[in-house]
Amino acid sequence: MFKTLRPSRLPRFNLRLYHSADHIGTNAIINNNLIESKILTRAIDYIPQYGFHPKTITRSIHDLQYPDSLISVLTTSPSGYSLPMQLMIHWLKLKRQELETFANTTTGTNSELSEGDKLKQLIKYRLSLNKPILGQLSQGLSQLVVPYNLSASIEELLNLGDDLAFYAGDTSNDFAWYSKRIGLCSIYVKSELFMLNDESSDFTLTKSFVDERVNEFEKLGQGYNDLEQWVDFNAISLINLIKSQLARG
Repeated sequence: MFKTLRPSRLPRFNLRLYHSADHIGTNAIINNNLIESKILTRAIDYIPQYGFHPKTITRSIHDLQYPDSLISVLTTSPSGYSLPMQLMIHWLKLKRQELETFANTTTGTNSELSEGDKLKQLIKYRLSLNKPILGQLSQGLSQLVVPYNLSASIEELLNLGDDLAFYAGDTSNDFAWYSKRIGLCSIYVKSELFMLNDESSDFTLTKSFVDERVNEFEKLGQGYNDLEQWVDFNAISLINLIKSQLARG
């Protein structure tokens, strides 16, 4: 059984100082010139077949005609994360890059859409990127909730929330900067978990779920006084939500 996380057990992670103008494009995250990045990017093609498993990376190394000894480059990574976790984080970053491209060419260029409508488009598009690996996604998510992986998991999740808000046109420059992003993280996580069990045609139920959650979010609004306590609580809630859903299968 998964254990419930308490604030005292949550790893510390860095919080960005707010302002949307400080947003850094996701293309700066992955250095495609690194051998590790080339291996992990190629390995993405094998996730539907093998899942988030070391064999996926082995196949990638063979495809790229690298020596088998290169597997040690990844297993001895300074991050200390397992090969499946490294692959999952790489997958998440690659999908954020695709989200950026979509936002810059589609959502961001449509001035007639409201911020809420843009959020719906962005979240639905990001969810659609899961389709090729949907059968293996729960395996990848299980890597994110391993205790010693939580710091990287939460950081990547908050980065996604930042991207969603920024591409939707958010201009907040006060505490709303934080509350909006954690709120969007929550919507995305809940929608992704809903999608795992959605058998409707073209995931129409998931799309409706996203619409409802964004509408609720726009109406609700949030306010908090203690930033650290607030982030801890909400981050833990999201991680525990993923754990509870995975435990159900």
